[in-house]
Amino acid sequence: MFVLLKRMLVREAVLSYRDIFLLYLLGLLGTFRFILHNLDSGQSNILMLASMIAGLYYASKKRELLGAAFFAFSIMIKYTPIIFLPYFILKRKFKLTGAIICFMVVYFLLPGVFIGMKSNLQYVKDWVPFLTQSTILDETTILDSRNQSLLSLCQRSFTLGCKKYWVDSPAMPFESFNLNQAQIKLIFIFLAVILYGLSVLKYRKKNDKKDTPFCCYVDYGLLSICVVLFNLNAWKPTFIFLLFAYMVICYYLIKTGFKEKLLIFLLGASYLLNISTMYSIFGKAFTNKLYFYSPLTLSALLVFIALVRIKFVQYRENYNLYKR
Repeated sequence: MFVLLKRMLVREAVLSYRDIFLLYLLGLLGTFRFILHNLDSGQSNILMLASMIAGLYYASKKRELLGAAFFAFSIMIKYTPIIFLPYFILKRKFKLTGAIICFMVVYFLLPGVFIGMKSNLQYVKDWVPFLTQSTILDETTILDSRNQSLLSLCQRSFTLGCKKYWVDSPAMPFESFNLNQAQIKLIFIFLAVILYGLSVLKYRKKNDKKDTPFCCYVDYGLLSICVVLFNLNAWKPTFIFLLFAYMVICYYLIKTGFKEKLLIFLLGASYLLNISTMYSIFGKAFTNKLYFYSPLTLSALLVFIALVRIKFVQYRENYNLYKR
């Protein structure tokens, strides 16, 4: 994952060995505990993220079929990377999008070779209702402090529900509003539309120069954060997907000589929020209470803000270059 991300980013500029080491180090600082947590809990997020990055890497090399095969495999592990597909369509990458969908169909049908097509189709038929009828949307699961999804942040912040299941839960900032489920879902959808809109938005004039590859990588970083926050069961291992965003920000800081103080602050604050939930540093009692305030969700949102800042700086530079 680290090597492929470095190859994607560094193809635009020549970095010294010191800068490459720094790029790996800063990316690792933000995600190392999530990598270890995936290994410890036996989660599939490393395989999923590696497949997604490989797909994006080969697509950037104009090897769409190989990229689509990897990317579709990532979607088949967990469906959340599918949010990239509308972006590919908006970018007019129709060949890549079509290939991904075709490979998804192949992966859906492939088990039929071993278990029979009738049994396989029955499993596929039962899969969709399972996504909504299982514990994914259960109130206890959404309110669980370890669930750091955007929906969970909204649910815990605007209701008194936490007290129903955890009597020792701390007071939440807007719990006095005590909104109903429909209102909370509307807030979640509103925030999700804003985040996704900023991820795919193109801030440039009609006659601007074409986006650089780095502009696309910034978008990929934003969409990777959406993969985490829109996941209704965003447990700690899921936040390994911040790796793409961290590597993009760190590369930008290295390339610009660490001149952007705001980005350094946002990155540092995100790192601190990530380690704030470590029992070994802050103790179990404090950490368990802190989880209710969604520190990992806030960490991802800070990284999102940093990438949005980079995105609009890049488009402004492209526009100024065109005018010259």
